Amino acid sequence: MQNRKPSGPVADAVMEIVHEMGYAVVDFSAERVKGRTHVHCVLHKAEGINLDALGEVHRMLQPRLEILLEDNDLHIEFSSPGINRVLKSFYEFSVFTGMGVQVLQGEKPEWIGGTIESATEQECILVDEAGLRHTFTPDSIVKARLSG
Repeated sequence: MQNRKPSGPVADAVMEIVHEMGYAVVDFSAERVKGRTHVHCVLHKAEGINLDALGEVHRMLQPRLEILLEDNDLHIEFSSPGINRVLKSFYEFSVFTGMGVQVLQGEKPEWIGGTIESATEQECILVDEAGLRHTFTPDSIVKARLSG
C-alpha cells in the first residue's frame, strides 16, 4: 500500500484551513481538465459530516482556492469518505484512528478486522474484538477498507 499524504502548496493550505474547522483531509487533488481546474477534497470529522458542513467548508475555501490556484473558474467538490471507504494510502490510517477497519495482508487470505488504535508513517496498530493487537506496515497491506 502506498504511503502518501496530500501535499503541495494548495493541499497544505487546504489542510491548514480545514484543520482549524475540525476536519482532516483524507484525499486531495487539483488538476486541469479541458481548460478548467477541478478540485476534489475528501474530508473526515469524527462526529460525521453533513451537507450543511460541506457547504460551510466550500464557502470558506472557494475564495482561497481561487487565489492559490490563480483561477476563478473552478469546479470544486467536497465529500465525506463514506462508511465503507477503501483506503487508498497508508496515511489514511492516521486520519481514521479510533474507527473500525478491515485489512488484507499479502501473505494471508483472510481479512483482519479491528479498531485503529494508533498509526504513524511506519506502522498501524489494530485491536480486534478479542483485544489482540495486530501491527501492520505499509508494505504488508494489500487492501484496506473502513468497516462501519
